[in-house]
Amino acid sequence: MRKIALLTLAGALALTACDRKPAEEPQPANNMIEVPEESIPANEAEATTAVPNNTAEEPKPAPPPSVSETQQMQDDADATGLTARLPDDSSGVPTNQVRQGE
Repeated sequence: MRKIALLTLAGALALTACDRKPAEEPQPANNMIEVPEESIPANEAEATTAVPNNTAEEPKPAPPPSVSETQQMQDDADATGLTARLPDDSSGVPTNQVRQGE
């Protein structure tokens, strides 16, 4: 167990010794470059261009529905078969059973 620990420690030390970076050189005190005046572009006023109006007209509100909300709900339910009704004479009798008395 001690041998493994010593080998691990020696390997870690070897890797840290190889990873060392050389000392950084000191930064120069003045690293600015002077630009000669003839190479500086002159500020010329550019002509302003008209910006096109890209705004759209405000959309008009939707017209009120011609059918009431409850009537529309009833129509949708009728169309999907959710309001199927049984005839009055067989109301309350499941479809898989026969009425007694027949």
